[in-house]
Amino acid sequence: MSINQLVYISQAVRKMSPEDLAAIQETAKKNNGPLDVTGSLFDNGGWFLQVLEGPASTLDKLYKKIELDPRHKNSRILYNEPANFRTFPRWSMNMTNLNDRQADKYDELVEVLDAAQANRKIGSTSPAVALLKIFKN
Repeated sequence: MSINQLVYISQAVRKMSPEDLAAIQETAKKNNGPLDVTGSLFDNGGWFLQVLEGPASTLDKLYKKIELDPRHKNSRILYNEPANFRTFPRWSMNMTNLNDRQADKYDELVEVLDAAQANRKIGSTSPAVALLKIFKN
């Protein structure tokens, strides 16, 4: 089965508590497993960056549903391409809260989120591709 990787960024409409983030993660885990969707969500104090991996048509439908979620706004796709393999195969949805400076790869992830917010590249690479490369290694 072929898979796509879809990466999007959006802005939270309010500050998310740890409980809010846990609820988002649990709902995503419950919904994504049966859809054959894996991925990771990164929160940076008001901004979300999410990687979704799965069948292209499933991701298209899922993203349309995600866009309607009232907890965020200004959603835009940064990357939506076929992939040879999943970057996050073990997780129906992982969550990394970058407000916790102990997060693995913190500096690199903050740079990716900052670049995505500003719509700029990291060197010659898009933020989405830079994000995928961080976890590919």
